[in-house]
Amino acid sequence: MKIIFIYIFVIFNFLIISKASANKNQKIVSLAPNLTEIVYALGLGNQLVGNTILCDYPEQAKKVYKVGNFNNPNMERIISSGTNIVLATEGNPMEKLNSLKTKGIKIVQVKPQKATDIPIIIQTIANNLGVSERGKELSGSIEKALQKISNGKKKNKSFLLILQFNPIYSISEETWLGELFKLSGLKNIVGKSVIKYPVISNEFLLKNRPDLILVGAVEGKSKQESLEIQKQKIQQIYGEETKKIDTEILPKDVLVRPGPRIVEGIHFIESI
Repeated sequence: MKIIFIYIFVIFNFLIISKASANKNQKIVSLAPNLTEIVYALGLGNQLVGNTILCDYPEQAKKVYKVGNFNNPNMERIISSGTNIVLATEGNPMEKLNSLKTKGIKIVQVKPQKATDIPIIIQTIANNLGVSERGKELSGSIEKALQKISNGKKKNKSFLLILQFNPIYSISEETWLGELFKLSGLKNIVGKSVIKYPVISNEFLLKNRPDLILVGAVEGKSKQESLEIQKQKIQQIYGEETKKIDTEILPKDVLVRPGPRIVEGIHFIESI
């Protein structure tokens, strides 16, 4: 009996060692900023051999070998990175992903459609990278934040999130981010547009004045300077009515990347 126990113990430890060894042999390429952030949050930044030119967080991500843009990654650079596993998402070109598969490269593709998908995609990636327990911790903290905002006091405000001016791009309720705001009770004036990121006309905005407008910071400007610049743009649409609209500067990237920092984004929504 003692010999059997020792045998099982040895085999068990061998499997753990083998798994750890397999993890160390991973060479990961991330094809989106949120996926890069997930890799670092899972403690696997040292295995990241390539990412996109948009991947800028955490700071170390800026120094990683760049394989091109999100929607047009360079196949030669991906292959030359020596990768054996590529993390992909919606918007990455399928023909290139399929081509990488034929070369024996593992593709892990995730497509967040709802806010509640975020912890699921993190766990999926963690499972595929051999760090399931770390994935549970990370996804668990996001699930708690989502549950808190869902069960909290609902906000009785209408809002517009402006991704870009000239033309004005916004988000539909049909996006994962649109759903996140909906959980808080905030009413998106864009509604359930079938176009996930629609262009909004001035005529529509004048007919549907929101209580709150959320805008990004201006590159190289302070929060206060950004607020003044963005308010001037809003005033060109609403004129004197601008005084009736609250304007908030979005925290950089945390609300547009479905990844670990979404908890910060949820705290921001709760604060407005």
